[in-house]
Amino acid sequence: MEHLNIKSQTDQAQKLPKLLIISSYHRACGIAQYVEFLELPLRQQNDFDIEIASLPVDLLRSQSPYAKRAARAEFNVLLQKVERAEVINIQFEPGLLGFSPTQIWRNLNAIISKSKKVIITYHTVPPLDSPKLHFSRRGVIDYLRTWRGNYVFDRLFAKVRKSPEKFHHIVQTAREAKNFALLGVRKDSITHQPLAFISKDVREHMDHDDAKSVILAQMNISSSATLVGCFGFLSPYKGIEIAIRALSALSDDHHLLVVGGLHPEGIDKGSVEAPYIQKLLKVIRKHPGLSKRVHFCGALDNEEFNQVMLACDAVVLPYAEVGQTSSGPAALALDMGRPLYCSHTKCFGELNRYQPGAVSFFEIGNHMELAEKLLLADGDSPSRINARKSYLEKFSVEHRSASYLAAAKQLIMEN
Repeated sequence: MEHLNIKSQTDQAQKLPKLLIISSYHRACGIAQYVEFLELPLRQQNDFDIEIASLPVDLLRSQSPYAKRAARAEFNVLLQKVERAEVINIQFEPGLLGFSPTQIWRNLNAIISKSKKVIITYHTVPPLDSPKLHFSRRGVIDYLRTWRGNYVFDRLFAKVRKSPEKFHHIVQTAREAKNFALLGVRKDSITHQPLAFISKDVREHMDHDDAKSVILAQMNISSSATLVGCFGFLSPYKGIEIAIRALSALSDDHHLLVVGGLHPEGIDKGSVEAPYIQKLLKVIRKHPGLSKRVHFCGALDNEEFNQVMLACDAVVLPYAEVGQTSSGPAALALDMGRPLYCSHTKCFGELNRYQPGAVSFFEIGNHMELAEKLLLADGDSPSRINARKSYLEKFSVEHRSASYLAAAKQLIMEN
């Protein structure tokens, strides 16, 4: 009987139209993490056969002739899967598809050309301001990254305008949706929603007090402590030093958990001196006593990451303005209903537009303002709590999943 049930399920899957998701997957990457959470509600529906095709990111980015041959072999297998799917979804971040602009476009164009219908989820969008070259290592890197993006986006949007009926576009903010329309993308082919990760069922079983008790015991921190958390890859634009300075202005019962490791692409071979980590350690050494109140938790898996965030009394994201379009940690914090304190960047401002009042803001780099808002528990005010509850009624990973299915159905109907 069990054999017959499995065969029946297999036959049903073969009859359903295939939705193929092309993304980084099961690796240290925010996009991979997003897809792993999105996968759960997608697999619970009965309209599409869901398959995830993992991009060979490391091979595609390597310049070794051996890696290039291996990348071509894996990429050809992926293209065969693309040909068999009724609809594909590309989780689009240019750097996942290669190293140089020409290579990225060649791979992206090959996927699109082999596909029948395409949903593109944009984790990077084309900048509408012109890049400025600053004569520093960081400035040159940013300029080249912008130029690379423009090279790819110019060609992508030309292809979209030529065959608009083939594409649907998912972006993370209302501002991006408006900009896409201005760039000639058909309005009715654009969906915008904030990122989401945690399902309703999982959220109902989450308990902040239980999670906090576990983390306090694991880290040997006093049961009366207030936990503040910074989350994500350790990178200069994350502004973790601002949170450390804010901690120095707060009482000794406040502890900072720094969750995340260096991005794989930011690790220098043969060196144990990571410049940004050294900068953070220097800031800690300047303030006596902070070494016992700042805790580096390292890179955690999804479950551990979520457990630590759930335990936090406040989630702090003191980012610099870098033109970021969305933030996974911010979306996760709202998913869990945690008090969220963000620097006043365009990215977080757009997120707050979906439910005004859900985010507590402080000015970029102002650790004293952050410290005061943490001291006053601004994120725990009744208006903020109610705003976060209203946000969760409108936005969730189930809503995100439904938008993918609706887009896929629309594309098939237009066929």
